[in-house]
Amino acid sequence: MTESARLAEEAVADVAERLAEYVVRYEAARDSRAVFAYLYLQLTRSLATALSVGDPVFRDPSWVADLAESLAGEYFAASDAMDAWAARTGTTPQTTVAPEELPHTVPEPWREVFAAISGGRSYVLEDALFSMMAHITYDLPVAMRRMAARSNVTSHIADFHLMNDVLGIAIDFVQDELASRYCWWLADLDRIFARNDELFSNYGIRVSRGMAWFNFSRLTDPAAADDAERSIRTSTGAFIQQVREPDWWALRVATRAGRLLVPERRRWPSASSTP
Repeated sequence: MTESARLAEEAVADVAERLAEYVVRYEAARDSRAVFAYLYLQLTRSLATALSVGDPVFRDPSWVADLAESLAGEYFAASDAMDAWAARTGTTPQTTVAPEELPHTVPEPWREVFAAISGGRSYVLEDALFSMMAHITYDLPVAMRRMAARSNVTSHIADFHLMNDVLGIAIDFVQDELASRYCWWLADLDRIFARNDELFSNYGIRVSRGMAWFNFSRLTDPAAADDAERSIRTSTGAFIQQVREPDWWALRVATRAGRLLVPERRRWPSASSTP
């Protein structure tokens, strides 16, 4: 392993360690946010492993680590802002909240997610899908825009797509891990979300991250930045609405019936089960 790869692997491993702390805290509180934190932890560990073994061979491992850290920073900031508000208001994970009740220190896509999975009444697959939507369609282009202020992001597109390969290949394993840890009946939930869970796949990871790169490019173009900002702010809320209340009436009825027939079926790991 080169020195650059070793330092990059250590940096990504540090991100994973911090994510593990969020998983432990959220699981102890029976907070639905634990599901995505655990998913994110496993994907980050997969990236750290890829850097460690040198497969694939990244051209600039330090840039890969920088992106991983910058992207995680967006997630940590949103989560910490939500935690601070909850502590200040006495809101618990079992409290149902509306997006408009949440503070603007939390970005709009994450307000939509936190509201949608609040109250402990969401499905495990919703916890994963909604958060992935916010993290990829909003956090990722924003993180890359921040990075562009200090380095040339566009010259690293090859490494970006190698990251997509690593994460896309890992997602099947992560699905199994989520099912084992939180919901043995994840396959049943797939039937409810059959038209909306493409994001939770190898193909979906690649396509959504490719779209994030496109939106990053729009954000850095003065002529397109306003439309891009509006798009990445509102796409998560629109996605959640489409999952919960599909436009086609027959599908809407079928979705509602499916939610009645398939309860949440959530389980929580024991306190001794380390992530």
